[in-house]
Amino acid sequence: MGRVARKYPQGSFSLRTPTKVDEEKLYPIYLCYFCSGKKIRWSTSILAMAKDWNQNANHGIGELRASYGANYRKKNQQLQKLLRKVDGSIFDYVEQNGEISPDIIQGFIYGDDRPLRADKGQGFVAYALELLEKQYMKRKIRISTYKNSVSILNQFKNFLNDKECEQKSELFVGNITEDIVRDFLAWGLERGRKTDTVEKYLETISKVCRQASDDGLLCKASAQAIADIVLEDSLDDSSARSIKYLTTGEIGKLVKIDRGIISNKQVDVLEMFKFSYLSCGLRISDIITLRWYDVDLEKKELCKIQVKTRGRNIIPLTKKAIEILEKWKGRHNVFVFGLLPDDFDLKEEERLRTRRNSITRSINKTLDSISKKTQLDKKVTFHMARHSWAVNALEQGMPISMISELMGHANVEVTEKVYARWTGDNKAEAIRKLKYDFDIE
Repeated sequence: MGRVARKYPQGSFSLRTPTKVDEEKLYPIYLCYFCSGKKIRWSTSILAMAKDWNQNANHGIGELRASYGANYRKKNQQLQKLLRKVDGSIFDYVEQNGEISPDIIQGFIYGDDRPLRADKGQGFVAYALELLEKQYMKRKIRISTYKNSVSILNQFKNFLNDKECEQKSELFVGNITEDIVRDFLAWGLERGRKTDTVEKYLETISKVCRQASDDGLLCKASAQAIADIVLEDSLDDSSARSIKYLTTGEIGKLVKIDRGIISNKQVDVLEMFKFSYLSCGLRISDIITLRWYDVDLEKKELCKIQVKTRGRNIIPLTKKAIEILEKWKGRHNVFVFGLLPDDFDLKEEERLRTRRNSITRSINKTLDSISKKTQLDKKVTFHMARHSWAVNALEQGMPISMISELMGHANVEVTEKVYARWTGDNKAEAIRKLKYDFDIE
């Protein structure tokens, strides 16, 4: 037995005229539907005389006659486009739900697509607060976690309402993206929030997104992209105002610390930091996943697929960088710095994300401890090696396009945006140094 076709309301157009028609008067064309014994009408804002309207055309759907004027075809196309859009929404809704109400049809006519959305138009903040309430009532989270998470969501709401923010204040669950979350984290940093606080922002939003994905309200790809955000790899590259770097003197003071006052683990972390700086600001995610397979000592270069961008990046190795690699040679078989076990499968993205977040936190705590012993007045993080290299390269005159390529940025615009403060100074200095063959009096 074949599938029974579902019946759903289909629209038509009508010229709304009084009982006594004035042949010289313009009347509005309405889009009409019948549902549950109720007539739903909506003005299309197109006006026509009775003599220019043919109600029997298109199997009773109606259309304008050629006598309407030179643009009658264009107006008919507008009407048909509107009809197809609303009819299509009604069809999809009936296929999903089996029936439809006049109010839903009215909403489709006005352009409201929420009934068709997986999230039904539920706001992200409202969904998150409701989720937290349920978890707390079921004793899945403690009161402190609940209150802290509510506070973070209020901050997220403030971010959405911020005049400088491009996101809409009514953000649907299904519309949250990796870029929005990154902007939120940068927004927090720019307002003086500590890195640890912003890291909690990320943790809370990420958990909500994972649950939304499990509930079928957010696509898995978006939830995974948000879960894959690593604080060190994202925040400091998102805004020039959040850049923190070390001068060459400060880096020298850090890496030349007396080895007698630091542990073996701290020595290893310093070697990784130094190697990152010498290797064009290699990200910590790429330090963690760097394999001997990626190193070519004969060609004196690294050739590695970046964790963040998935792009292959080739980095020439300096003599000092090679010296560090020689020290680590033979200590580990697969991963250069031994931060992952030899049998770790890099294709296991969720497991890798969890491990690298944990490793990043541990390394940053170690660097902070070392920086206190060197009495630096800055809280050192691993990502500062990346910014420090870029700033040093810019100040020494390396072309921005070359820096962008070596850092593995998607395009030079990203580099220019992040380091505008330094490129601007260089441009001004370059103009002042220009020589001309003539004088202007």
